Amino acid sequence: MVTDPVCNMTIDPNDAVDTADHDGTTYYFCSQDCADSFREDPEDYV
Repeated sequence: MVTDPVCNMTIDPNDAVDTADHDGTTYYFCSQDCADSFREDPEDYV
């Protein structure tokens, strides 16, 4: 299980809607909105 860094929802990585790599870490997202928010300013969420 992983935690979406935007909304803090716990999800199975296999069920993630999207992923993003930042500073060598892969982040998993429950929705496209969360992924888009993360991409706009990843430093707000890590």
